[in-house]
Amino acid sequence: MIRLHYRSVFAALVALIVVASGVATAAPRPNIVWIFSDDHACNAIGAYGGRLQPENLTPNIDSLARDGMIFDRAYVGNSICAPSRATLLTGKHSHLNGKFDNRGGFNHDQQQFQKILQKHGYQTAMIGKIHLNGAMQGFDYWEVLPGQGRYTNPQFITAEGKTQYEGHSTDIVTDRALNWLDNGKDDSKPFMMMVHYKAPHRNWLPAPRIMEKFRKRTFPEPDNLFDDYAGRGTAAHKQDMSISRTMTMPSDLKVTPGSDRAAYLAEHKLEGDDLIRWKYQAYMQDYLGCVAGVDENIGRILAYLKEHNLDRNTVVMYSADQGFYLGEHGWFDKRFMYEESFRTPLVARWPGVIKPGQRNDDLVQNIDFAETFLDIAGAPIPEDMQGESLVPLLKGETPDDWRKSLYYHYYEYPAVHSVRRHEGVSDSRYKLIRFYGIDVPDGEEWELFDLKNDPSEMHSIYDDTKQSARIKELKAELERLKKYYQVPEDGGLPLRGTASDEKKPNANAKTLKFEFKQSANVNAGSAPWLPGRGIQLTVPLTWNGKDGVLIAQGGASNGYALWIKDGLLHWTVTRNDVAATISGKSKVPSVQFTVTVRQEKSGEATLAIADLQVAKGNVGGAFPAQPFDGLSVGQDAGSLVREFATNKYDDKIGPVQILLIE
Repeated sequence: MIRLHYRSVFAALVALIVVASGVATAAPRPNIVWIFSDDHACNAIGAYGGRLQPENLTPNIDSLARDGMIFDRAYVGNSICAPSRATLLTGKHSHLNGKFDNRGGFNHDQQQFQKILQKHGYQTAMIGKIHLNGAMQGFDYWEVLPGQGRYTNPQFITAEGKTQYEGHSTDIVTDRALNWLDNGKDDSKPFMMMVHYKAPHRNWLPAPRIMEKFRKRTFPEPDNLFDDYAGRGTAAHKQDMSISRTMTMPSDLKVTPGSDRAAYLAEHKLEGDDLIRWKYQAYMQDYLGCVAGVDENIGRILAYLKEHNLDRNTVVMYSADQGFYLGEHGWFDKRFMYEESFRTPLVARWPGVIKPGQRNDDLVQNIDFAETFLDIAGAPIPEDMQGESLVPLLKGETPDDWRKSLYYHYYEYPAVHSVRRHEGVSDSRYKLIRFYGIDVPDGEEWELFDLKNDPSEMHSIYDDTKQSARIKELKAELERLKKYYQVPEDGGLPLRGTASDEKKPNANAKTLKFEFKQSANVNAGSAPWLPGRGIQLTVPLTWNGKDGVLIAQGGASNGYALWIKDGLLHWTVTRNDVAATISGKSKVPSVQFTVTVRQEKSGEATLAIADLQVAKGNVGGAFPAQPFDGLSVGQDAGSLVREFATNKYDDKIGPVQILLIE
């Protein structure tokens, strides 16, 4: 991989000499403040323009753009949360850093940029959402949200344990970052501080002060809100991320008993396109309210830097783990290589280096971020990192050999939102996408878009015979990039299942009754088939006064768990990354007894001990997809449905009986 390493190596040697000798320099190495949000679309930033520009949503991010540089063509390599964050830390695509999707763990022992910064005299801190299981490495201080984290009264994990704070997560992430600057930072060293917000991730819950303002606002619709997906293939038609059918009323849209939205719907009886339009407005009010909260807190950070005379020697960069659909194509969420989710915001301010008011249209990608941090710090860039430093671009200089195309690969299927696996190549005008594997005709399906004449990607021109030469060139470029980035066959992650498995996902697809012993640890292919069904569990057990999980199937994106904490029963269901729980109001008896859980397809659920009902509520509807993780009794053996104080239950359970409700 070609790099201008002599600059960073020379700077690193100088920095090491300075650190070792303690000699002060006239130009100290800059601090770096990296601000990162979750699922922030470029279309929701004023400086990027578009239909939401007049809404004045992001004055502080816009000020960064005015004082520095905005990147118009920044993209990700895999549009989903955890893999994007793994790429941020490693400078490598998913197939090399090992984080293909949101499920499973992450190898923290591998090379990461912050470890290198530490070795070269920087103090490092990570505060907020990282979405990578396990203890962080390479940070002098870290305080992170567990998993997706909560919007309200969030819990944080540190090297010392867990702490819960009262308030909204966006405000608290900023509070904790400023607290570190005040009380944790070593003033004798330059610092790298990463501030990661949960917002505006689903289920889009703004702080109350902002929610009240945004509930009164109306936002312009995208032209393709009612897209029928003509001109595109199987993947667009069979996704499960539409505003019309995938958004949940109780959680996503806050339609709960007694709420203003519930009252409005009860009065107006909306249906069809009118209901979709109403759902879109509710979604935008909440999503953009979350964005406004992030921007407000960025303003707090910028004000702190200025007040403490840190602003002149601090590089401030803002980005997100990927883009997001704000009703375009009738969707929310991300995952696709289409522009709204493939593209991500990137804004940088570096006083004295970046000329104010610059826009850059070079192709950059999230594999470049780690290398950029190292180059800014004068630290060496390892040869096996796959991106390029953006420092020349920040200085207004585009190298002659700068990339002319980008590689993309999405892996998480079958899974929540049902977006088919795909890879592709994109240059400054054309984009070629290959969908492959399960439930794709003939094993693969191609789409080609002309972004100049069809910027909304409404019509694939792959079947246009006039494009044959261009298709051949782009396929050759795709293969070149795969070789350059050392991509194994189909990305390196084996397909799970076949096309026939998609139609009949496991041997128990039609089986409605199951029985499992306490030692059961059943893989996903043999576990009860949940999509579109309700479920009833009968669980005989003995309670010994200790907490634990009685039975679990699936994980944090999609699944359920029955568990005990402090003698109270809890039934938690996760659907499309959102958790809902009903809890018993009185303690279970210290004897042998039977728990019954029944969840209807509507989402109405009840918990009972013997014949006495102890809890009732709605957990959001039928399961939308089969959980990727399997089933376990006496613990949650796969990726956790939620964070439990204690996972394993160490007394007698079962046999557990499960009845699926058609």
